[in-house]
Amino acid sequence: MPSTQIIQWALWVAALLAGVGAVLALFKLRYAERFLPDWNKLKEIEATLPVRQEELRQVSDAMQLRHQEYAKLEGEVGHLQKLREWEKQNPEAPARIAQLMTDLERGKSELAAIQQKLAQEEARLAEITKQVQQLVQEKAQLEGQVPGLRDQLASLHKQVLDHESRRLDLEDQCRKLAGTAAGLKTDIQAHESRLSTLRPQVEKAEQDKAKAERERKEAEAARDVARAEVANLQKLKESLEQLLKRTETTLEKTGVTGAKGYSDLFAPIFSVGLAPARSVQQERDALERTRDYIKGKGLVFPERVLYAFHTSLKASDISPLVVLAGISGTGKSELPRHYADGMGMHFLLSAVQPRWDSPQDLFGFYNYLEKKYRATELARALVQFEIHNRQTLERLGKDQGAELDSRSDRMLLVLLDEMNLARTEYYFSEFLSKLETRRMVDEGNAQQRARAEIELDMGSLLGGQTAIRLYPGKNVLFTGTMNEDESTQALSDKVVDRASVLRFWRPKRTNLETGQNQHAPPANGLTLDNWKRWLRTAENLGPHGDQVTLWINQLNDALEKLGRPFAFRVDRAIRCYIANYPRENVQDWHKRAMADQIEQRIFPKLRGAETEFAQDPIQRIGRVIDELGDEPLRQAFRASYDNQPTFLFRGVVRSDD
Repeated sequence: MPSTQIIQWALWVAALLAGVGAVLALFKLRYAERFLPDWNKLKEIEATLPVRQEELRQVSDAMQLRHQEYAKLEGEVGHLQKLREWEKQNPEAPARIAQLMTDLERGKSELAAIQQKLAQEEARLAEITKQVQQLVQEKAQLEGQVPGLRDQLASLHKQVLDHESRRLDLEDQCRKLAGTAAGLKTDIQAHESRLSTLRPQVEKAEQDKAKAERERKEAEAARDVARAEVANLQKLKESLEQLLKRTETTLEKTGVTGAKGYSDLFAPIFSVGLAPARSVQQERDALERTRDYIKGKGLVFPERVLYAFHTSLKASDISPLVVLAGISGTGKSELPRHYADGMGMHFLLSAVQPRWDSPQDLFGFYNYLEKKYRATELARALVQFEIHNRQTLERLGKDQGAELDSRSDRMLLVLLDEMNLARTEYYFSEFLSKLETRRMVDEGNAQQRARAEIELDMGSLLGGQTAIRLYPGKNVLFTGTMNEDESTQALSDKVVDRASVLRFWRPKRTNLETGQNQHAPPANGLTLDNWKRWLRTAENLGPHGDQVTLWINQLNDALEKLGRPFAFRVDRAIRCYIANYPRENVQDWHKRAMADQIEQRIFPKLRGAETEFAQDPIQRIGRVIDELGDEPLRQAFRASYDNQPTFLFRGVVRSDD
């Protein structure tokens, strides 16, 4: 083997040994730092000390081995001198040898540093060993004191038991003495009390005799006065009864009478009803029929919008109001009207006026001058569709000379048109709370059901009249439209949290022609039982429950960073909407439904957020939208914050289905 390769192998071996030494030194340093003196780890140090001593012996052996290698390297240096002749024949060799010598010197310096470090560690280990020995001695001293302390503790326990026994004896003696003293004291007090009682009794008997005589005379005088007052009251009663009879006669002649003051409530809104279907309607068939009927009217709503409106109505237990918002002329009022016709529901339009400021504008009021209840069409419709208080209403209707035309087994869709012309909180907030309360009561329990019932203002309720209470059941659905311009009021957070908001924006086509193929509305009406067959609970998410939970948590985490998180109501409303979304022949229905809920519930909470400081939450929401694969929603979302100082969502432009 050439001497150059020998030198290279020698240097590599030296470097390897230096590395091993460094690793061992570091390991020893860590080991020493780990086992610093600690009272709680004394036994562990004692157990590991022999192992550490053995490691020290091994390190010493390794050092001796490195010393031998170092001596061998010095021998090789002598051999290098013999290679100078070879240098003359190989001019490039000196530079290479110089480099090797430099590496060798560096290895020597590193080895010296390692040796110094090892010496320091050995000194530190010796110090630790010394401290361990001191701790062992102290432990032995403490263990020697333990028997004496145990004897002292046993003696103290014995003394405590003796004192406790003496204390119990003394307490028994004290109780006996206290009982004797109490008995004597009671006897003394009884005798003194009897003596003090007998003395005033004699005096009081004499005073009572005189007082009884005075009271007898006063009672005779009061009896005479009371008899005179009774006679006067009897005359006044007779005169008032005569006046009441004359007043009732006058009111009957003029047509203003309390006996029929509520007949306006029983005037039927829907005099002609649809016949119930002979068989159960399938949800998919009903939706297709409704879509064709709307198209036949010359209106084109994407199937996605129709499904969203339909599903929002099915989730009315948690979100009792469906709001259709957007620019004017997009068909917000036409969709509910034709949806009701296509589905076979009764439809009631209630146009909101700017002056509305109380629930009386919704349900009417009692006119005290005319002594009549002025009912609105909504109040009369609720009477017709009442389910639970129907017997009471039938009896009251007979008292009013009217017959209740019940529609309790059918469906009613109420539209509050231009609902934000007035402050919604003034006229609708209380009723909205009643609608939301429905899901928290047992409808079969009259006492619980009363929490969600509307009690109409019926005047003074004289003459044994019964208050009229109306319960808005699942057969009555509510929707509303709102334009967004300078003449309207914004919805409050209370209304938004309890509503599903569908936003209408510019349609893709504005030159639609009236449909040539007119579809007639169905001849059979949709029944409440049929509608209930379509409803599902919020837990009915199929195999997608975990994925929906993950999306909801991601969205709520993003909103929390903006200080606008949602709570249980919105969480459950999202789940209820997804569970009730039509699934038949709809691919990835859970993604469709989740995209709708982001549009209806998440974007309204982002309204007005400063986009400069909301980049992280917006990106989080954007990632959820990307998972849903809804391109129109993604484009509308991006347009809401791109080049915008604040987040402003205008709606999603859907293509015609």
